[in-house]
Amino acid sequence: MRTAIRKHRWDFLAVIGIFLVALVVGSFILGHQRFYLPKWVPVVGTDFVSYKAEFTTAQSVTPGQGQTVNIAGVPVGELSNVQLKDGRAIITMKIRRKYAHVYKDATALLRPKTGLNDMIVELTPGTRRAGEIDHAKQIIPITQTLPNVNTDEFLAALDGDTRSYLQLLIAGGGEALGGNGKNLSATFRRFEPTNRDIEKITTALAVRRDNIARSIHNFKELTAAVGDKDQQLSSLVDASNAVFKSFANQDAKLRQTLSLLPDTLKTTNVAVQKADKLGKALGPTLGALRPGARALGPSLKQSRPFFKTTTPVIQKQLRPFARDALPTVKILRPAARDLADLTPDFTSVLKTANYLLNTAAYNPPGADEGYLFWISWLNHIGPTVFSTQDAHGPIRRGALFFSCDGLGLLDTLKTVNPQLGTIIGLTNAPTKADVCASSAQAPNTNAGG
Repeated sequence: MRTAIRKHRWDFLAVIGIFLVALVVGSFILGHQRFYLPKWVPVVGTDFVSYKAEFTTAQSVTPGQGQTVNIAGVPVGELSNVQLKDGRAIITMKIRRKYAHVYKDATALLRPKTGLNDMIVELTPGTRRAGEIDHAKQIIPITQTLPNVNTDEFLAALDGDTRSYLQLLIAGGGEALGGNGKNLSATFRRFEPTNRDIEKITTALAVRRDNIARSIHNFKELTAAVGDKDQQLSSLVDASNAVFKSFANQDAKLRQTLSLLPDTLKTTNVAVQKADKLGKALGPTLGALRPGARALGPSLKQSRPFFKTTTPVIQKQLRPFARDALPTVKILRPAARDLADLTPDFTSVLKTANYLLNTAAYNPPGADEGYLFWISWLNHIGPTVFSTQDAHGPIRRGALFFSCDGLGLLDTLKTVNPQLGTIIGLTNAPTKADVCASSAQAPNTNAGG
């Protein structure tokens, strides 16, 4: 087969092209012939919902001939069936699923689309508040539908002269409206919203008429009541005159007050904006505090016995103590004020002392020990310094070590500064000649031996 296709590939391609063209043309024709695939076909399937409506007559209604159902002039479905029941015509309308929202106050009008009585149904779905129709059980009643009215039925109700005048009117209107049929149709469609608005205005005027009648009655009652109050009205007029006179005398101040009003309003506006921000922030905050408030209730109930027990203590013990301590507190107030001035420096001293104690108590890692370790040794060795005493008390032991150079420096200071000489004499240090002369000969002696 591949060999045959390869030999006749141009013929094969021509057949495929003819098939594609036929498919496109067929789809176009079927689309304009209102051919719909079932809803189970993916993507291109169409789902319909069937509604029924009662009419007094179904003249010229032919299902299957493309007679449509229009909502606001837009085709949303078609007429699928018509049958006779109890002397009335039941017309079945198939409406696409996305437009299938018909309510109990819906209305349907049977109207011709062309001069050959190609019928359509103008459907008004109604309002949501009336409730949706159960399309499987309910029917739009005959009271909410109107059939087509034929011209001969309308003309049969007119006499000969009226028919002649009507013919002249229609002929003149035809000449005047030649080529403007679409505009006239659009104009007539706009009459319905105008009529709805006029109905609202009429209803409001009827309510206004009732209100005016009530106002006139009440004004009559008021006038009758005021007629008996001549003296009170006179007093009222006199008092009003005095009040207005007072206002007139305060004209300058009123102007000054009004001149300050814009700044006041600006400040008030800023305050209101800030209050609005506070309210927006306070709302979530209070909402977050609700669990805590709910949990606080049981806590307060459990705290009642404690408050009952401590109330006598506060009344009979703490309150008298506070009353008796008040004079002492007044006396201590200057000392407390001076102590408050001293507190910052005292706090610095305590911080320094705390730092010093922390340093002394620190034990570094490793073999080295901290100050606390050596303080215990100092505590052990310290008493030996005062182990000797006489009649005057403990004698402090000590040992002073001097080098030969140091003894020479001390001898020099004795001669230069008498005061230092006195202190140096108290140390009972030997002179350089007493110590260093013999020490200088010792090495020579040893060396000779």
